[in-house]
Amino acid sequence: MGCLGSVAWVRIDGPANQENAGQIRDFLRGRFEKGWSRFVIDLQNCIGIDSTFIGMLYRLAADVTEKSESGSVDVIHPGDRNERSIRKLGLDAMIRIDRDGASWSEEKHLVEENLKHPLCSQKQTREERAELVLDAHEALIEANEENRSRFCDVVEFLKKDLESQGSES
Repeated sequence: MGCLGSVAWVRIDGPANQENAGQIRDFLRGRFEKGWSRFVIDLQNCIGIDSTFIGMLYRLAADVTEKSESGSVDVIHPGDRNERSIRKLGLDAMIRIDRDGASWSEEKHLVEENLKHPLCSQKQTREERAELVLDAHEALIEANEENRSRFCDVVEFLKKDLESQGSES
């Protein structure tokens, strides 16, 4: 993760899932709150993307679109499988997909050196992870009503889980 001028850039090496979505969300959200409106998610080395990660990206893209006409969330080098996952959930209208990274090729070379050293993953509590997964799946349902049937059980389970965690405190 890093920044190049006014662009916040994240490269995923390995899976893009609920394990790392919280840390990446915090980085991206932090840049957004400080005025960044252009975001690039490089999936060239990503071995798979889950619905939590896609929902997190959608939530960011919706906020960027609402606050900035020139802002964008671009996914580059998604590979066929990851691209299908994003499109299947109906989010390709909000998240721009650049199959070969052509629109960011010059910038990609400039950030390569800075992205060679991955950040250590910070552990989330069970409650933090449940809140992230719930928010991401609610975002997917907001993005595309067809996703309701895919994720309504997940959302209900997480709401009940969070309620029970709250009553245990």
